[in-house]
Amino acid sequence: MELADQLKQDGVAKGLCRLWRGKLKAGMSIESMIQLYIRGIDFCISEDYPTLEFIRANFKGKCEPYGAFVDDEIEMRKNAPDTVLNGECKAMLEYDGFSVSRIFIRHDSQAAVNVADHAMVTIDAFDNSRLIVASAGKDAQVLVNLYGGAQVECIGVGIQVKKMNKKTY
Repeated sequence: MELADQLKQDGVAKGLCRLWRGKLKAGMSIESMIQLYIRGIDFCISEDYPTLEFIRANFKGKCEPYGAFVDDEIEMRKNAPDTVLNGECKAMLEYDGFSVSRIFIRHDSQAAVNVADHAMVTIDAFDNSRLIVASAGKDAQVLVNLYGGAQVECIGVGIQVKKMNKKTY
């Protein structure tokens, strides 16, 4: 079965709405699929769609240039607008200047995030993920939303942590 068709079929079983099902078309590029994944990340995380096993089997080694990672070691990713860490990633992420970014860290991933200057970063951490967030300067802003068993260690000012009393969105 074509990958987009399989995603559509799996999505229907999870309650994917008709509008989003229509966006999954046969012959879609991996880049287009990852863009949809990131745009609809709230549904994907809350419904575990697609599953980690599906992501590993079908996207590992293909999705990384577009901001989604699976079981990867990321030595340095700088000022990327969106980053999704799935599985057991280990990442070093850095933001400075006037960059604005969203980070989604899931499963058993670990990340060190450095934020400086006027950068603004929102981090949603799920499952058993672990974060170390450091900010430099008084103008950097970081919002960390913790779900489930996610943990964060903060160094510096301008970091706001919200512990959500639920596992997902």
